Amino acid sequence: MRLLFVHDHRFYRDESGAVYTSGSLPAEIWERYLAHFDSVHVIGRDVGPVPALANYALSSRPGVTFDLLSNVTYRQMVVGSKALRDRIRPNVAGCDAAVVRLPSELGFMAAAECRKAGRPYAVEMVGCAWDAMRNHGSWSALFYAPLMYLRSRKALRQAPRTLYVTSQWLQRRYPTPGNAHAASDVEIAPMSEQERQSRETRLQQIAAGRPPELGTVASLRIRSKGIQTALAALGALRREGLELRYRILGGGDVTPWIALAEGHGVADLVSFDGIRPAGDGVRHWLDTIDIHLQPSFQEGLPRATVEAMSRGAAGIGSTCGGIPELLPPERLHQPGDVAGLARRIRELATKPGMLAEASARDLEVSSAFQPERLAAIRSQFLADLRAAAELTPSPVARVQPGITGKR
Repeated sequence: MRLLFVHDHRFYRDESGAVYTSGSLPAEIWERYLAHFDSVHVIGRDVGPVPALANYALSSRPGVTFDLLSNVTYRQMVVGSKALRDRIRPNVAGCDAAVVRLPSELGFMAAAECRKAGRPYAVEMVGCAWDAMRNHGSWSALFYAPLMYLRSRKALRQAPRTLYVTSQWLQRRYPTPGNAHAASDVEIAPMSEQERQSRETRLQQIAAGRPPELGTVASLRIRSKGIQTALAALGALRREGLELRYRILGGGDVTPWIALAEGHGVADLVSFDGIRPAGDGVRHWLDTIDIHLQPSFQEGLPRATVEAMSRGAAGIGSTCGGIPELLPPERLHQPGDVAGLARRIRELATKPGMLAEASARDLEVSSAFQPERLAAIRSQFLADLRAAAELTPSPVARVQPGITGKR
């Protein structure tokens, strides 16, 4: 059986036609879908050649094909152009079931086509449409936020089955009468004894006087992760006499961020570490920081925070999205609250005992996201979708999807 997966995700290609991602859809992710379906066909956005020297993850793998839409503007997706619907429709007809990841404009269109064609589908709800649009950075997105929010709520009311990445927060804002599951899309790995000892050594060094290192995992292409808040807080702490190094892992143009760091007088304290391969690459980087900052303006349940917690890095974050499901109130601040974030950082950075307690607490909380537990929930979710597909008669003449890997 053939599964269709649809999201506005940005993909890249190399000269051979192989597909790459800088985000959450590396090749390993498709294994969870291929465990229940014979093949996966992906609709996303083609944003061009993979950047030179970029350490992006391969998304291509056997059993997975791609129909990537190039030169698609946000306006085209929002108004739902006929050309896009015509591109999605045969893909829906050519598959037995679909997973649409929301919020996404292509996902909205695919869900509508599934309902028209009578194809079973499921929704993966991974973020808040309202917060995403309000913090997009453009006036058009700001004005579109209310409509995007209402469309998302409507999509969830119509969804026959939904997988939320939060335990409660997205469920309250975007309720569904359909079959609902809850499982983060994070992928963590247990720490080895050697890695635990390395974390303990870092904590001992801090107790002996070494300043802790701060870090954030975030794309530099967007401002919704709150890096600007962190840089301002870093500047405020320096003026108080507390100097802390801050490292940022993520792709994108560093130029405006360096200028912003210079404006706050902390450029010499900030380093941009580029991109690491998903999985071990990111985990090894997290092992080299002591406090992970998630000062976001928009989130579902941030994978980066869970991954950092699973490595023993103490977390500080904003109150947006599902972050309060992960961190205690004494380590939260309001989005954009520079003074509040600076205060939280100061407390952990100057109190080694508190930092050690936070590290141990976060490591323990992250155990709820062990792969076996989440895999069981996702497997049941996809098994339900597969069962629905088996009960749905296939078209007599199945329309073949458009592009299978080459542009």
